[in-house]
Amino acid sequence: MRLFIAIDLPEDWKRLLAQPETSIGWLGRGVKWVDPHSTHLTLKFLGEVEEKMLPDIQAGMATACREVESFSMQLKGTGVFPNAKMPRVYWVGIDAPPNLMTLQARIEQEMETLGFEKEERAFKPHLTLARIKDPAGKQRMTEALLSYKIESGAVTVRETLLMRSHLSSEGARYEAMWRCPLGTPATS
Repeated sequence: MRLFIAIDLPEDWKRLLAQPETSIGWLGRGVKWVDPHSTHLTLKFLGEVEEKMLPDIQAGMATACREVESFSMQLKGTGVFPNAKMPRVYWVGIDAPPNLMTLQARIEQEMETLGFEKEERAFKPHLTLARIKDPAGKQRMTEALLSYKIESGAVTVRETLLMRSHLSSEGARYEAMWRCPLGTPATS
């Protein structure tokens, strides 16, 4: 099964994430916009995992989450990866306290002890809006995206989720398999 660890998003954020496509999506082609209703903040991608690993993954998540208190975060700003001249991904940034970075680092460390490869890139909290496939109109769209103002109210994060992705020709479907609360020992 294909697994990752994530933070779920509130519905009002998902509505905000749909706005850039509506506002600037017509400026170019070759951009694959992400369905905002399936968007989440990925903390660690695990990949294909055997079912027998689930108890160890849950225990690692519980250890990582136990010492991190709930925190607030909000959407703030837009950007591109790797840069504005060669955009491959459009994203919305997340403004969060150090607890988010601590949580992600602890999850990374716990999963590494289970044999999952450590992510070499530094964690940059963001939500992917779109992937750029074809360069037609990309400069105009990139300029519009970078000047697009998106900001949300703060939401409180109280848990992480162990998620499973089901891939099909219609796209990915996500299923929350297990919830791990922050700041307390996890229970099944």
